[in-house]
Amino acid sequence: MREDIIEKYLEAGRIAAKVLKEVRDFVTPKKKIDLLEIAEYAESLTIKYGGMPAFPCNVDLNEVAAHYTPLTSEPVVFDEGLLKVDVGVHIDGYIADTAITIARGEEYIEMARVNEEVLNHVIDEIRPGRSLGELGRLIEEEVYSRGYKVISDLAGHLIDRYNLHAGKNFPNTGEPISSSIKSGEVYAVEPFITFRDGAGSVDRVEPTHIFSLVKTKKIKDKRLDGLRKLIMSRYGPLPFTPRWFSDKYTYEDVVKLESMKYVRGYPPMIEKSFRPVSQFEHTVIVLDGDVLVTTRV
Repeated sequence: MREDIIEKYLEAGRIAAKVLKEVRDFVTPKKKIDLLEIAEYAESLTIKYGGMPAFPCNVDLNEVAAHYTPLTSEPVVFDEGLLKVDVGVHIDGYIADTAITIARGEEYIEMARVNEEVLNHVIDEIRPGRSLGELGRLIEEEVYSRGYKVISDLAGHLIDRYNLHAGKNFPNTGEPISSSIKSGEVYAVEPFITFRDGAGSVDRVEPTHIFSLVKTKKIKDKRLDGLRKLIMSRYGPLPFTPRWFSDKYTYEDVVKLESMKYVRGYPPMIEKSFRPVSQFEHTVIVLDGDVLVTTRV
């Protein structure tokens, strides 16, 4: 991997880490929080520090595991539980993807602590040639040995330029047949865990607030074609949310594009038994002699 590309990945990671630190500081003193305020704060900090959002900030509370971003103000009382904040930053298409869980309440704080330790332990085991399925088994076994359960159908992922999910998963469970890690690859590593009595899997629910463009052919309808052009020019293939251009287009406009198969949706994912979920995530660059954690402070 060229040095200039590595530096862009590292800069995206530095920005993402700084954003999450400030988001944590912003949320910590508050008992009542507005999910929209958190998402917009994270996205505005990303731009302030010289990056661009690689996807809408995910703000996932308790049993919501992933892929939720608010469209309008959503004030909630956060006395105890687990609040996940998942941030993506890109520099010229080179992406950092990172997440923290803000925990309140003794049992939730302990789960989050275990989750973060498991993430750091598996990162220590990453190197070229390691089986992804073997690393997933290490995650699964450590989580179980410490009294929790992984969310088996959520996984980390290979990252490429302008491509968040570049074809290989970094599983959180053991897989007997899997790909191996190669030098020059970039991965988002993200164990999701819940209590032992949870289902350990997710359901996808509506409504969907996160989408990405998958088709670029011109549309006869001028309004919808204008929306297609806007998405293509601003976000390319990366995920977006309709609130980013709500001054010009409606949520229903985006849904029409989805029905025409111009965009795909990423529905929120809810733990099937409604048990709280914790998530921590880092982005790593795998090199022959080193593994660079781009999002670690």
